[in-house]
Amino acid sequence: MNKKNKFKTPILIIAWKRPKQTQELINKVKLINPENLYIACDGPRKDNEEDNTKVRDTREIILKSFKKVTSKKYLFSNNNQGCKIGVTNAINWFFENESEGIILEDDCIPHLDFFSFCQEMLEKYRNDERIWSITGHNQQNNLQRGSGTYYFSKYPRSWGWATWKRCWVKYDRDINDWPNIKSKGVLKNKLVSRRELRFWEKILDKIYYYNSPNTWDYQWSLSAFLNSGLTIVPNRNLIQNVGFDEDATHTLLGEADTLIEIDIENCNSIFPTKHPDYFVINKKADDLVDILEYSGGNKFSKIYIFKKIKNFKLRFFKLLENFVNLK
Repeated sequence: MNKKNKFKTPILIIAWKRPKQTQELINKVKLINPENLYIACDGPRKDNEEDNTKVRDTREIILKSFKKVTSKKYLFSNNNQGCKIGVTNAINWFFENESEGIILEDDCIPHLDFFSFCQEMLEKYRNDERIWSITGHNQQNNLQRGSGTYYFSKYPRSWGWATWKRCWVKYDRDINDWPNIKSKGVLKNKLVSRRELRFWEKILDKIYYYNSPNTWDYQWSLSAFLNSGLTIVPNRNLIQNVGFDEDATHTLLGEADTLIEIDIENCNSIFPTKHPDYFVINKKADDLVDILEYSGGNKFSKIYIFKKIKNFKLRFFKLLENFVNLK
């Protein structure tokens, strides 16, 4: 990417109370010289002085960081909306103004190739209603899936992604039609196993009937399932999630997908693009995602056990590092 040229595709940054991570993301975004930028920041929780301080620090970083950007808009909430409402409102606002764009939450640090990859895919598949989104988040541990630069998945992923307004307008945060969808067995034709169906019915029941968990992305996955929308996944991981800390809403220390290997900037580029030979879901890749993220939490699964062992090692070495630093 020529850093002297303006990056044309609109970008939405969604932040809250993580000034350090927000600064790291901003440093990366500034490298591409964005032309059109949207930044949303949720408010502090009521009577929480720590939130007040961290949100204030985050907003100060945001406001001083993009003075050279041609077009920038801010959406700052006075009150805390939470993940479900706050993220949804931010993306609604984005697509009230744009027809397509890239979305990055404050803990998702992209490889520079991520931006050009999303821009190219947004343009190529702009009018192809089979494609629902583009992600930078690859969980295949450097396994090549298919013959192309990217492959197709049935699962949207929100650790650095892009989509079009044509898809987002079909999103329903409150999944109001869920009882009807469930009673008609619509997902039986979308999911490959009873285990997977049970997982999704259980989580969507909780969201519909109990408003739990306080999130927005399972609903986005449902909209993709219902519309047979596919997600484009690069054959290299282009996103590092740095949000596994005490300020995380849904991600906690030690629970990262440790099968993911983060690619550094100096390794071989994902370009030039080679398109897949076949327009089909890569089932092996999706099976792995299901094991890591969704219905595959089987304690007898080899991958599950491997993941837990690696998480234990990460926590052990983190504790050891802290101990040494105290000496």
